[in-house]
Amino acid sequence: MKLSIIAIAIAAASMTGAAQAELKVSGDVTVSYQEDGTGGSSSFDGAGTEVIFDASQKVGNLTVFGSATANIGGTGSTVTADDVFLGLKGAFGTVKIGDTDNGCDTVDTGWVADDVFISHDSGGCAGSDTSNVTYSNTRGAMTYAASVSPEDSADNFAVGIKGKMGPVTASFGYENGDLDGDATTSDVDNVVLGLSGNYGPVAVGVRMNQMDGGDTDFGYTAQYAAGANKFYAGFGDVTDQDSKYLGYNRSIGKNTIAVIEWTDKDKLVDNQVAVGLKHSF
Repeated sequence: MKLSIIAIAIAAASMTGAAQAELKVSGDVTVSYQEDGTGGSSSFDGAGTEVIFDASQKVGNLTVFGSATANIGGTGSTVTADDVFLGLKGAFGTVKIGDTDNGCDTVDTGWVADDVFISHDSGGCAGSDTSNVTYSNTRGAMTYAASVSPEDSADNFAVGIKGKMGPVTASFGYENGDLDGDATTSDVDNVVLGLSGNYGPVAVGVRMNQMDGGDTDFGYTAQYAAGANKFYAGFGDVTDQDSKYLGYNRSIGKNTIAVIEWTDKDKLVDNQVAVGLKHSF
């Protein structure tokens, strides 16, 4: 039985009849026109619309919590469940079971752009975020995490650590597993480094990683916020293929933004373009 299914069953049992359980519902509603860069293919739909259910229950000094996301892919699409996990939090730290970030992704920094619909290739953690058992904790300015994936060959083991020094945050991650998704090949190592910093309205970041036998991949991002406006940009060099990225969004009221995004990737026939609206609730 998949870890996500186990998480659903345990979460349902834990929350049933618990009068003090807290349930929160949030999510995003989107509508956009997108050119996907594959040579003339385009869409106008609600891809990215989701509803997120979070539940938590205090039990003594421990907190039991769970989360599930209902994704609506767009026009004519069915609703699918995603990011289903159960967690336990206390003085010892936090443990999550199910579809959740692995030990590398939990602490990864370096991506600072508020991309909404499309993004550029940036390197970084390569393992799967499904069927994980992840432990994390924070001590002062340091956060560390570790995970195993007993049911997913794409990411068997991962660890990471993150620390903040003044305006700069640095992270280091390591993964070992069948990171290319081919279960017939030997496991490989992936070493990941991320750096980010905030300087008033400006945020900058760099992310890099190197797998066994491969070149070092890089991704750079920057964002500038001015009132209701955000401008962001990025450049990536991943597996010897470049990607350039530009984006802009403007707040319309409290929870809605208008978005324009563009990417140019070597691996695609045409540029990717997205124009749309996103409303959060």
